[in-house]
Amino acid sequence: MKKTIPYAGFELGPIRPPSEAYSLLLRINRGCGWNKCRFCGFYRDIPFSIRSAEDIKKDIDRIKYWVDVFQGRVAQAGNPQTEGEQEACYMAYNWIQSGMKSVFFQDGNSILMNPDGMIEVLEYLKATFPQIQRITSYARSDTINRLSLERLTRYRELGLNRFHIGLETGNDYILKLMNKGVDKATQIQAGIKAKAAGIEINEFYMPNMGGREYARESALDTADVMNQVNPDFIRIRSMALAENLEMYEDYRSGMLTRPNDIETIQEIRLFIENLHGITSVVDSDHILNILLELRGKLPEGKDRMLATIDRFLEMPEDTQNIFRLGRRIGVMSNLRDLNNHILVDKVKQTMDRSGIDKTNIDAVCDQLMIRCIPI
Repeated sequence: MKKTIPYAGFELGPIRPPSEAYSLLLRINRGCGWNKCRFCGFYRDIPFSIRSAEDIKKDIDRIKYWVDVFQGRVAQAGNPQTEGEQEACYMAYNWIQSGMKSVFFQDGNSILMNPDGMIEVLEYLKATFPQIQRITSYARSDTINRLSLERLTRYRELGLNRFHIGLETGNDYILKLMNKGVDKATQIQAGIKAKAAGIEINEFYMPNMGGREYARESALDTADVMNQVNPDFIRIRSMALAENLEMYEDYRSGMLTRPNDIETIQEIRLFIENLHGITSVVDSDHILNILLELRGKLPEGKDRMLATIDRFLEMPEDTQNIFRLGRRIGVMSNLRDLNNHILVDKVKQTMDRSGIDKTNIDAVCDQLMIRCIPI
């Protein structure tokens, strides 16, 4: 018998995609129903449970109350006292500032919720906030494939119109090594099925997951998946190798070799070069990525993205290292910053002061990347 967790107020999960920074966050489930991927530690300490439709509707009511307060439709009954009420207040205020157009369902893979319960939540959400234009969720490919096309279509009709799918790689060996729980064929089938239901697809690609040993295979197999699915968005997510991750053992034992930023960019170049016949938007919008300006719509933006990569790869090693460290310490955000002598001097001073040079910059950048993620 499942343990029922009493409603304790508005809840927020631990993470959301960068592209959902301005969305209302609603927690559908706690943790991840799979929670076995060896490269992910976000949900390791969160027991998985699916919240009831009634509790989620209460969260929606709390957001509605604070929206009405801020928009002057009701008088404020009092200052928020509990942590949950403070989060609801803060969330409602920021959602108003963003235009109240999008919602993101937390935590991992919210479509595990009972379909009738999901429909109840979607109907209530749209009735409460009819101006909503986009509702999105993380979704695992195997879960998508278990849902009927009719069910997915119904979700889309009720506003759940975008899935964030952690493809990571299209290479079956790496998927198995990382205990992803799906294979290449499953990923392709899910992407095609979701798009057939009219749901936008956002596929995450994680370069360097297969180490130096499988970089080429990963790039080519992942590009093949994208070419067959034609996702609406392809988002690049570089990997931070923290010691608390199970996959760290593969690198410690020497099974895999950690690629540096240069090798990661070379893998990304091979990936983009082999995207053919699709109209996806490619974006590098994550803090761990080295080239944030790497974005464009295919096919017309492909040559420009490759040119950006080549510009970086053709730089002298010393210049590359200045930019790499500048990105990791937050001083630089794009290659144009190398023209700013003040920023360049600041990075050089950091390198001199901390004894950073070409012999240790890979290790330094790896540690700085780890500090950027909640682990």
